[in-house]
Amino acid sequence: MTLWRPPVGTTTLVEPVDPIPGQEALTATVLADDRLLLDLGASPRPPTATDVVASFFTPDALMRLTGVLVAVDEREHTLYELVVKELECVQRREAPRVDIDLAASLLVPDAPGPMVTVLGRTKNVSSGGCRVTTHQQLAGSEPMLTIDLADDQKPVVAQAMVLSSEHHGSTWDYRLRFTSIDRDDRARIERLVAA
Repeated sequence: MTLWRPPVGTTTLVEPVDPIPGQEALTATVLADDRLLLDLGASPRPPTATDVVASFFTPDALMRLTGVLVAVDEREHTLYELVVKELECVQRREAPRVDIDLAASLLVPDAPGPMVTVLGRTKNVSSGGCRVTTHQQLAGSEPMLTIDLADDQKPVVAQAMVLSSEHHGSTWDYRLRFTSIDRDDRARIERLVAA
């Protein structure tokens, strides 16, 4: 089984199964993802080996890892390795998404300067939002979005809000939430997701 690993720098909530008073909730930062090495920062230090539940909040889901937190002496201070026993994925989205590649365009009406349409492709779509990759940066955070469903009908049009964005080389990856969408367009997306 392939085990999900949080990226280096991710902050996590670590909860001992049988906590010592005052150590019910600890925070930690991931230092190495290959062996899940954690720095507890200013949090209290638990015993050398402690059964814990660690929660990682990702854009798509809550990842909950059950395991043992083991003290490791490194770099002149104590770090902790999380030895994973079990992984649970808790869906956070209200609406299910489907991975699909569709033509999309984004336009920010109140952007400074001339209005520019940014072309892109969807990575996934749901009735509540989508993820779009472009080769051009958006000039604002509330674009009008058009998605071609490739069903020989009119495209879906929605007002959206950028929840997060990432820049990788020459591409931008936007996670969008629909803030206003026609009821018929939402129903068309729901049918697409259910297919």
